[in-house]
Amino acid sequence: MSSLPQQQQQQHQQQQAELPPHSSDPEQELPRVLLALQTVYAPNTVVGPNNNSSTSSPFDRRDVADRYLTSFQRTAVAWIVCDRLLSTADVNSATPATAAATTEDSTLRTQRQFFAAQTLHAKCLSDVYQLPPTSLPSLRDSLLNHFLTHATDSVRAHLENRPANRPLVTRLSMAIASLAVQMGWSTCLTDVTNSVLTPHPELGPAVLELFRSIPEEADSNRLVLGSEEDLWAYRDMLRNSSHVVLGLCEHAVQSIGNNSSDVATTEAVLSCLQSWIRIVDMDPQLLERTVLLPWMFDLLTDFNRGGFELAVDVVVEMLRTYPSDRRGVEGLVTAIIPRVMTLGQQLDGNVNTGQLTPFQRSVQEEDEDGMRGYCRIFTEMSESYLSLILSHEEMNQASLVELVLQCAGIPDKEIAGITLHFWYRFVIGLEELEPFEYRQIKIDSFAPQLTRLLAICTHLLKYPVGVEDLSPDRLDDLEGIRLYFADTIEDCCRLLGGEVVLRATGDPLREECNRVASLPPNKQLSDWHGMEAYLYAIQAVSMYVPPDERQVIPFVMGLIPQLPGEVPLLRATACQTVGKYASWLGMQPSHLQPLLPYLAQGLSIPKCASASAVAIREICEKCNSLGDSVLQLYDGIVAARQQHSGGEDFILDLRNELEVLEGVCKAVSTKLREEPSIINHLAQPIVNSLKAISSPQSVASPKQISAELCRLTVLVQHLRLPRPPSQPGIMNRSEFILGLMREAWPMLDAVSQKYPRDFNCGEKLCRLHKHSLRECGPVHYAPLLESLVEQTVKNFGLSLSSPYLYLASIIVSEYGRNAAHSKLLYDMVASLASAVFNTLRTTDDFTAHPDVVEEFFFMAGRMINYCPSPLVQSPLLNSLLQCAALGMKLYHRDANRGTLNFLESTVSYSLKLRLSGPSLDANGQADMAALERAILAEGQPLVINLAQSLLGDLPAYRLDSGSGSIAGVLFYLNQLCPDLLMQWIQPPLTTAPEHAKSAFLVALHNRVAREEFNSSVRRFTAVCERSRKRKI
Repeated sequence: MSSLPQQQQQQHQQQQAELPPHSSDPEQELPRVLLALQTVYAPNTVVGPNNNSSTSSPFDRRDVADRYLTSFQRTAVAWIVCDRLLSTADVNSATPATAAATTEDSTLRTQRQFFAAQTLHAKCLSDVYQLPPTSLPSLRDSLLNHFLTHATDSVRAHLENRPANRPLVTRLSMAIASLAVQMGWSTCLTDVTNSVLTPHPELGPAVLELFRSIPEEADSNRLVLGSEEDLWAYRDMLRNSSHVVLGLCEHAVQSIGNNSSDVATTEAVLSCLQSWIRIVDMDPQLLERTVLLPWMFDLLTDFNRGGFELAVDVVVEMLRTYPSDRRGVEGLVTAIIPRVMTLGQQLDGNVNTGQLTPFQRSVQEEDEDGMRGYCRIFTEMSESYLSLILSHEEMNQASLVELVLQCAGIPDKEIAGITLHFWYRFVIGLEELEPFEYRQIKIDSFAPQLTRLLAICTHLLKYPVGVEDLSPDRLDDLEGIRLYFADTIEDCCRLLGGEVVLRATGDPLREECNRVASLPPNKQLSDWHGMEAYLYAIQAVSMYVPPDERQVIPFVMGLIPQLPGEVPLLRATACQTVGKYASWLGMQPSHLQPLLPYLAQGLSIPKCASASAVAIREICEKCNSLGDSVLQLYDGIVAARQQHSGGEDFILDLRNELEVLEGVCKAVSTKLREEPSIINHLAQPIVNSLKAISSPQSVASPKQISAELCRLTVLVQHLRLPRPPSQPGIMNRSEFILGLMREAWPMLDAVSQKYPRDFNCGEKLCRLHKHSLRECGPVHYAPLLESLVEQTVKNFGLSLSSPYLYLASIIVSEYGRNAAHSKLLYDMVASLASAVFNTLRTTDDFTAHPDVVEEFFFMAGRMINYCPSPLVQSPLLNSLLQCAALGMKLYHRDANRGTLNFLESTVSYSLKLRLSGPSLDANGQADMAALERAILAEGQPLVINLAQSLLGDLPAYRLDSGSGSIAGVLFYLNQLCPDLLMQWIQPPLTTAPEHAKSAFLVALHNRVAREEFNSSVRRFTAVCERSRKRKI
């Protein structure tokens, strides 16, 4: 099992050694399978010949019996054994004498038979190659006989008032259907009808179950066929035979007549019809003419009738498969529309009689199944017939949109949410209409419905009463649903305009506030849900509201500080609203004064702290007048944190504090020219904390160290000083960062040694260095480069943590183009490589450190891309290629990606040099010679691994996508050294299917273009995957 990692492989071999061997003789294998089944399904039943015998059976352990049965299912003898298991007489004769003396438990017999049918189904999907082609007709006949026997027994069981074994009949249907695909049994529909249904009409539901399985098995991704062409030919046959299935369904419906109690036949017809519509793509004219169409809609008039939900599924599938913009569906569309509209819209003659439509009855009776079913139909028809809704021809399209609008107004949020995708597509469809004049006419015509949709969505945003008592998971689900409704409100802005939508939500907010204010004081605090919903809707449309809006937003901003502060969910939404309108507040700064204290108070409330912190950051980004206020706010946070022991139990979460600090940095950045002391004001507390926790006496935890590193990183990222060159006497950004890092360097070095193996500390330190380097710029940061390299190498040697390798990659990418630093960079990479090679010596070592493998090879790949010569001309390249040969075997997606990225970079660089020809300088020629020597020495194991990945014996996570893929490495190798590649790749491909291998080798030989080569790789691996499934 070369496809398993070594540890799993050893475990698998040990488990296999515990299993008794299988026999190719059915007479010997059948009793063993019976004993194993007895252990699995009836572990308390005595299975040995003597109750008091001390002799143990190999199947006494359930896990051994289960593994034995699993391996048995892959054997060739399973065909005959399972055929006998389906026959009660054969099973009884094979049971040991003591067991035969007792009456076999019917439940155990049922489980045995289902196991046999399940095994035969799986083998018909993928193991038919085990049988000679001449035996397939007899297998088909045997399966049909078992199907007939057990289907007849199910009918008899219903008459005798005992449980019917329908799952067994279903599984036998699936086995026959998958065998039909394997055989190319083109007359299966008529043959089954003539041989089973005609002499046994009572088996109609069972035969419909079989016919339902036929397209589903042909569409199964578990089906393994030798040729794709055979599968497409079989599907074409199904399409041409659709009329046979429809005829059978029509006959079954006629046999039901007015017998509404025959639910089994009704459901069998509907299930069969749904399967054929979904998979076979039947001729729409057949569906247009069939009597099944009015019959289904008759079922839909009563949501309490048996088969209602399945009828909904069929109609939805039909609408989805045959949209109005598809050619040839005009007749079917014409037949469906009036029938659907009758379900929801009163006819002219019924308007004054008060007679309710089925949909209206379901709403009145609050029947969830009925409301959900009609909502699905109306919504699906609106989506599928959107081209008609947007058509210039008047067809009373508004009535269909009205039905969907009524569905959106259903109080159940889950059911109402079914309509949201339609509204999304509806808005996009209106936006895409041309010309503009016609688009505006259409938008105006639907404006009343869109305005009502706003009110409905706002109402659905309301939290339920008692939301405070919901579990966190349920609250998360509720927030997800609210986001979808808010998105719909936002979509309406694109058609109606932000001001219209804002007024549509702002005016009701005023009314709601007046209503709550009129309540007795003891009830006002509990009646906040409406105000919160309107605020949530108002924040959703913020990006469409002009910055000079004077009607709604001033009222909202004046309202927020007056809202009850004791309701966390209301306060959180209010804070979010402030943040979303930061741009408006930047233009109207007079409204800021009461809002900042409100946000600051929210920081101390756990359920509001995140919203408050984000809002503070957002208004700091947009409002220039907040510098002093937010600086005082952050000073208060720092003082409060310092009063707590080490800050770990501080009420404000670090993430929220960093949001505030980011906002403070952005707010004060505009004042730094006039007040440069602010820089020290912000930086000094962090530096002091670092100094304290870096001292040898400090017992600071890794969490405290990480927090200070994060604060320092925020300063580096977001304190916006002018870039160099700056005016004399004014500190620029590079000078600030360089000075800050020089002061902090000894402390950073010290804290990195306190917990060298703490991954989070290492990651935060590397992130600080990355942003410092990039914000300062490589030229200005150069004085610290040697120290940075030294610290990176030293820390990685102590920790073997991948963030240091990532930091090394950043250093290479920033300085690799500068030849003055090439030796330093190579020495860094060589030192890091030495540490990696000393640690990753075996496959288990690679498996235990996938992140190190990933970042190590990404770093090596960047060295090839940015600073290749020192690496290429050194012996290290050969070692890297040898290491890559091991890394390619790692079952880890990102590690595999890093390895392939390095290999593709190496080979493509070699090809680039080769194509440069005479224009190469001496260094380039030396690079090319060194690369060719390395590829010649180490290339064969790499190509063997690539071939095994294509065959499926090694991981193939990145087949042909992105930078670093199997196809990419092979393509460049084929351009570079085609003869060598062909010599290396052919031996490992000997096990590949011959026709697929020949086509792939032809693509290599012809040196086709990259896209065509990628396609050939995909085709080859697809065939190999099917071949593997047949052998497993």
